[in-house]
Amino acid sequence: MTMKPYYEHSGITIYHGDCRDIVPILGFSGLVLTDPPYGIAHPTNYKARGRGKLAACRDYVPFHDDNKPFDPSWLLTIGDARIIWGGNWFADKLPNSGGWLVWDKERPDDLDQATCELAWTDCVRGVRRLRLLWNGMMRATKETLSHPTQKPERLMGWCMCLKWTREFTSVLDPYMGSGATLVAAKNLGRTAVGIELEERYCEIAAKRLSQEVLFGCAT
Repeated sequence: MTMKPYYEHSGITIYHGDCRDIVPILGFSGLVLTDPPYGIAHPTNYKARGRGKLAACRDYVPFHDDNKPFDPSWLLTIGDARIIWGGNWFADKLPNSGGWLVWDKERPDDLDQATCELAWTDCVRGVRRLRLLWNGMMRATKETLSHPTQKPERLMGWCMCLKWTREFTSVLDPYMGSGATLVAAKNLGRTAVGIELEERYCEIAAKRLSQEVLFGCAT
């Protein structure tokens, strides 16, 4: 079976389709870095639900498969190392690990939304933390929000620059969303593959990739 990429340029490739169909054909080796659906039926109509009364916001294109429990076990069969954001939602389906990543969003402790997010990993030792403000309009980065659960490019770049992950020159994100992982990989000079079932997000990711510039891991 051959697949035609939705986007391919400078070592970055996007496939539009079901990752479970596409990944087995890739024969991928490297770092799997992804933020899959958590299985919590996260709403995407922020503006329609009235959150726009508090701050400027928008309704987003829904993402697939969040309305049913997510089983991450298949991700353990691909690549050489894995970082899976949202691992706390399905930790019972993952091996025990002492390595966890914490994204501290620097939000007020009394906020009714999460102040941190967690990633399960089988390649990082110990618990590691990144502080990066991400609270509505107050964000440490200027990137445009295009996905209801979008991760910052800087967060995904940090994941790739940890001393346990720097050796991986290839990155795979089978639940690509709007492409933060791929943008970070491109900026770090890594090759990367992203897969996304919703074509609108493939389009957004391709556009983001055409606008970025290279940087490197801090030493």
